[in-house]
Amino acid sequence: MLSLLPDFADPVRLCALGKVYDGKVPLAELPRLAPLLTSTEGEAAFVLAFELDADRRPVVMVKVKANLALQCQRCLGTLRQAVDVESRLAVVAGPDEAERLPDDVDPLLVSEGRLELRSLIEDELILAVPAAPTHRPADCAVSLPKVNRAGPAEDPSASDEAVHPFAALANWKSDSKNQD
Repeated sequence: MLSLLPDFADPVRLCALGKVYDGKVPLAELPRLAPLLTSTEGEAAFVLAFELDADRRPVVMVKVKANLALQCQRCLGTLRQAVDVESRLAVVAGPDEAERLPDDVDPLLVSEGRLELRSLIEDELILAVPAAPTHRPADCAVSLPKVNRAGPAEDPSASDEAVHPFAALANWKSDSKNQD
């Protein structure tokens, strides 16, 4: 197993050689993931195993473990999400080849025979982030039953008479008639 991850590599060649990369990458070095996090402290442990499957198809096994700091969409506090994902990706040259893959394999489109290996790790982490992360109701600073019972907030300065936002413009209109 290799711990030094190259920036770019030919995945077909790596599969033919049976290379395995095992290591850690700082979350701060994953620029597409960073905007989804409240903190980029920490690192992601990964294993990238390149192999040829029974059909002699180049396949990449991607395993990633990390502890991500996300923002709870209910209370806006920090939420710690443990991520432990595993994917099996078949290297394909185009959409036609991707359609012929078995259901247990996802396509990995590679153009010009080059692949940024770090992007495989980052993609798996991005896919693991929920669309709207929230704490469990018991752990959240915002109690939904209390919020739902409270009803709409009442404005103490509101009077019984409705205020019209364009009432001041009516005065301008009457002033312009008097000046003509």
